[in-house]
Amino acid sequence: MEIEQFTELTVAVEAGVALVTLNRPDRRNAWSGRMAVEYRWALHHAHTRPDVRVVVLTGAGGDFCVGADARALGSIASQQGSYAPERLPLPPYPDGTPDDMRRNHAYPLAISTPVVAAIDGACAGAGFVLATYCDLRLAAHGSRITTSFARLGLPAEYGMGWLLPRMVGIPNALQLLYAADVLDAAEAARLGWVQRCHEPGELLEQALAFARALARGSSGESLRVMKRQVFADAAGGFGAAYSRSVEDMDAALRHPDMKEGLAALRERRPADFLRERA
Repeated sequence: MEIEQFTELTVAVEAGVALVTLNRPDRRNAWSGRMAVEYRWALHHAHTRPDVRVVVLTGAGGDFCVGADARALGSIASQQGSYAPERLPLPPYPDGTPDDMRRNHAYPLAISTPVVAAIDGACAGAGFVLATYCDLRLAAHGSRITTSFARLGLPAEYGMGWLLPRMVGIPNALQLLYAADVLDAAEAARLGWVQRCHEPGELLEQALAFARALARGSSGESLRVMKRQVFADAAGGFGAAYSRSVEDMDAALRHPDMKEGLAALRERRPADFLRERA
């Protein structure tokens, strides 16, 4: 699926950053089957396009994502839990994706490109899952963040019971899951789920500035390998992860990004990993 075919997302690429915007403001960016498919395709394009180093994910109209579309949930409940999946083609998983990571919601962890969530307004249920599967989360003061599962009679959805404790620790994960309280950005940051808080009117520009700084000042190859190390390698044993990290270091010594990093150090200037190399 090409970006021009999207109807529930928009994608704009500039300075090494792909801004992906959930674009159902009339439904407060409620998660839908088509949106899920388009999101995977947007990530696939970010993974395969050489001009994209970082993704920023946000929502249009003042909310990140209020969760699954209530109309769809009502229909599923009335049909005793049955539903028809979206009949649209899905992109392939990146080469080398471990079998255990070949799960729909884990797709952001499998791509080589860091994904940064910029959260404003409501972030609940499926929106919370969406943001949790991003690499990092920036949130605006006044955001309303909740797992919401227990309030709806649902379990920890789509691997949250495994992923969330590894992000914030078991007690904090249980607090987020059991009580399903609505948290602001500062409290979510205190628990370790949010990494940075910003004023609402500044959030998106701050998120884009952070992403642009990563795209230009951090080696794209380093970002790619580190993401694999943190999510894929760390899910296995320490010995295998250590051995592979040594192989990664040997490969890095031969990569052009290493030359740029050393040149910047010698010349006492910031590294620029986006500029064209001779």
